[in-house]
Amino acid sequence: MRLVCVTAARENQMSISLGHAYQFPDWIMDLCWLDSGEFAVAFAHNQVQIYDIVEEKAVLVDHVQCEVRCILYSARFFGDTRESLLLASGTVFNEVHVWKVTDRNEAGDGVVMHRFIGHEGVIFGVRFSPDGSMLASVSDDRSIRVWPLHGGKQNPLNIFGHTARVWDCLFVDQYLISISEDATCRVWKNTLLAKGEDDEDGDCLACWEGHIGKNVWSCAVSPEHKIVATGGQDSGIRLWSFVSIKNNNIESEDDLTLIELPSASASKPETFRNFCLTDLDTIVACSSEGRILKGNQQGEWSLLHSDHSFHKYAMMSQSPCGRIVIVGSIEGDLLIVSTESIFEPFKLKVHKPKIFEIFIQSSEDQDIFYIVSIGFGESTLFHTLNIRDRAKPLFETLYKLDEPVERTTMLSMKYVEQVGLLICGSREGALVIYELPPATGETQVLNPLMQLRRSHGRQAISGVTIKSVQNNEEIVFWTTGRDGCYIQYRLVRNDSGMSIENEKTKLGIASQGDTMIETSRWILEKVYRNKVTKGWLEDALWINDELLLLGFYRKRFFVYNETKTFELISIACGGAHRRWQFKTADVKLDRSTFTFVRKEQLFAYFRNESMATGGFNSTVIQDNFHGRDVRAVRYLNDTLADTDPSFPLLFASAGEDTVLKFHQYIPSCKTKFATLSSVRKHISVIKSIDSSKGIDTLLFTSGAREELWCWKLEVSLPSNMAKDHLIDLNCLEWAVCPAVSQVIETRIMDITVYAIDPTQGLHLVGVGYSDSTMRVWLFNEKTRQFSLIADGSWHRRCLLQIEHVVIPAGGGVRPDQILFFTGATDGRVAVWDISEQLHESIQDVAALEADPTRTAAKFDEPLYSYQPHQSGVNCLQVVLNKDNTLHIVTGGEDNALVAAKVSVANDGNIVPCGEIYTVPDAHASSITGVRFIRASSAVLSTSTDQRLNMWAVKDLGPNGITLSLIDAAFVDVPDPSTMDTIEYRGVTHAAIAGIGLESFILPPQ
Repeated sequence: MRLVCVTAARENQMSISLGHAYQFPDWIMDLCWLDSGEFAVAFAHNQVQIYDIVEEKAVLVDHVQCEVRCILYSARFFGDTRESLLLASGTVFNEVHVWKVTDRNEAGDGVVMHRFIGHEGVIFGVRFSPDGSMLASVSDDRSIRVWPLHGGKQNPLNIFGHTARVWDCLFVDQYLISISEDATCRVWKNTLLAKGEDDEDGDCLACWEGHIGKNVWSCAVSPEHKIVATGGQDSGIRLWSFVSIKNNNIESEDDLTLIELPSASASKPETFRNFCLTDLDTIVACSSEGRILKGNQQGEWSLLHSDHSFHKYAMMSQSPCGRIVIVGSIEGDLLIVSTESIFEPFKLKVHKPKIFEIFIQSSEDQDIFYIVSIGFGESTLFHTLNIRDRAKPLFETLYKLDEPVERTTMLSMKYVEQVGLLICGSREGALVIYELPPATGETQVLNPLMQLRRSHGRQAISGVTIKSVQNNEEIVFWTTGRDGCYIQYRLVRNDSGMSIENEKTKLGIASQGDTMIETSRWILEKVYRNKVTKGWLEDALWINDELLLLGFYRKRFFVYNETKTFELISIACGGAHRRWQFKTADVKLDRSTFTFVRKEQLFAYFRNESMATGGFNSTVIQDNFHGRDVRAVRYLNDTLADTDPSFPLLFASAGEDTVLKFHQYIPSCKTKFATLSSVRKHISVIKSIDSSKGIDTLLFTSGAREELWCWKLEVSLPSNMAKDHLIDLNCLEWAVCPAVSQVIETRIMDITVYAIDPTQGLHLVGVGYSDSTMRVWLFNEKTRQFSLIADGSWHRRCLLQIEHVVIPAGGGVRPDQILFFTGATDGRVAVWDISEQLHESIQDVAALEADPTRTAAKFDEPLYSYQPHQSGVNCLQVVLNKDNTLHIVTGGEDNALVAAKVSVANDGNIVPCGEIYTVPDAHASSITGVRFIRASSAVLSTSTDQRLNMWAVKDLGPNGITLSLIDAAFVDVPDPSTMDTIEYRGVTHAAIAGIGLESFILPPQ
């Protein structure tokens, strides 16, 4: 334990000083200051000790062991005096115990007052409510439980929603705030404290996602309960508006805007016959006098059209862009109105009975709209509206859609323009799909292609939402229903080749287990079904890869984020049986509008706010790094900047969070670097990074699932570049290497890249695989294609490292000698030379690319091999000296650091120089990084023991080399797993990464 003094020097300025440190015999679970000036300490073996500080020494005053002797994973005090002090203990046996420190049994042990059983995993966190009436516990079982402590035996509140382990849960007013391994912070309603008529136990009110990777470790709430701060494993610190949570539950009419129509006559007030929400701030309404009016929330109205035939009945619909509104009459007329007055309104006789429903959809051409109208008891008609000629818009009826024999009343539909499919949902729960042929100029009569009855039981299909259309071959969509469910379907083209003329409608009945319907051209498959509410679902929105569900439960309208499983907003409106509309500009509903009719009055809820509504300007206090362990780091200046001394220092990092990040070193910045760009394309861990300069600057990344990506880097310096200015860096997805292994779990452990012909854009990529295979690929910049040149599996063990060295030809007839060095889990290092095959292969690149996965050469036997380690070769570097000798340094899983020297004979063979030199215990744990520095006169090594060691290299000529330790430093990064170095502006920079990153600057020699 260490005392910390925090002093407020001036407004918005504080100073922190470290006080005395105290050593205790066990893990500390919690600490509490008492009114007497003493402090209580809870230890991991379920015991409490009370101390007083006398002359900076901790003097033991009291000690008590709980009667339940077990290991704790969490503990929390409540109380500020010794007599009132309670301890809640979270045990490894999935139980929560509450005991009073001063209550003892005959043996002097603390007596347990409450024992709570129910969790199915160890207890990671416990917290008392501010008044001590409740206790929250979180567990390995991903649940939150709130236990009442007073008022007799009551059932706890059980909350599930996090997708991984939960670390903590705080009481804030009538809410609970939890943090988890799933990198989210969630807000819940504490229904034990306050439960409204419409509240359900375990409702998630907010899910805050700003941290990447995994684990939000810490959480704090401002004293005014307006701001929540979270800290994550990604090293980021973020702020969230807690005020917005309270604004998401709209109860009072004070939060609503009453929309009133202007009246043409003061003696005869007009009421709403119907309305449309054309954008977030604009309403188009039909009044009881048949006037079509356009207004906004400020009450400013303008007349678009007037037609008394609409004074009794008006069915209205608007285009998604809000430019077109169509009004249907009781006589079967359609009135087409431009909200921007780009053409004069016009009316058409389309149906004989009244218009029952109208649907409008925009097309890929902004001047063409698709319209579907339904007359009461009549067939459905499909029209197009072309407004390119503003003076004479063209309205055409293309298709008459006959309904199935079974009773079918269409309530929802979406037209998939790319493939000509119209997907419809009916009041009777039928999913009906039409395939529209090319227009002929005459109205064509169409039967349904297929129908699936009772897809939502006997309840209506209230909405159809298209998720994606892939290559015009596959359509993924959802239907929402008044049974409270949403269903995901997939339509795929039928490639069976069968062709049936005058094909009858294919029928399926979902309630009888039909999940697939096949026609000659399309196959409908049911993918997924889920129920999210006891009420109705009315529609769904697909925004930024998140699914928002719109529905009603009891007397409330709600928007539910199904992707993140929390309710975004809830508005008291009176229930579902009413005319309503909803629009949003973003997935967070920061700018959104909900309008509805209640008691013949139109109300609107206008929302226009940002996430930063809690009194702070920025949501990011400290930017994040990586959310999980970093496995690769690489300086980029050698390939990006050549020898330009003014170019800033850049490096790339990647790891288990699958994110590739680019950073710029800025000494004046608090964190000393700034992130320029982040790319997420890998689907699993990235284990290695390398760069190469050819026609362009390329970056190669590789990792699990045999992923090998090529990226093109584009860098531009700002004019008048200052030392703190950020450069512009673009990372373009350039190519991906084909997978050739038969096992999907095959990982690429390491890569090394060499531009064998930079002017032609040809690069050799040496790759080490976990299945013991070594492969060399040729990447052609001009065609962006990888071609396999050589492979082999000599090691018979997982390859861990691969390096290359190029020995110049020196004017001889032989081409440059390209040597590859490999290290594996068997502790062996092998040297390979297939230079002739590599040079031959680039003479006919087209032949390689004709069959890019067929190997042209084999790695049979290495040129030279030796055994430097007892187990895995974790790191390896090779440097070429002026006399054509090579220095090789390796670090192993056996904690050893090994140096070797070999020479390259005139015939290309490898000749060892002396014995290999081994430092058996160079580190206290496995070595994870080695690098030559200072013109190969020294070696840096790092290890999971969190040490950075510097070794002097002494060249003994034909007798080899030796290493001697000359300096060492502690590394603050836990679990260092990779290291890179660069000589920049006369000094050596060393970047070490693991769970975080730390950079060292080594002064000149």
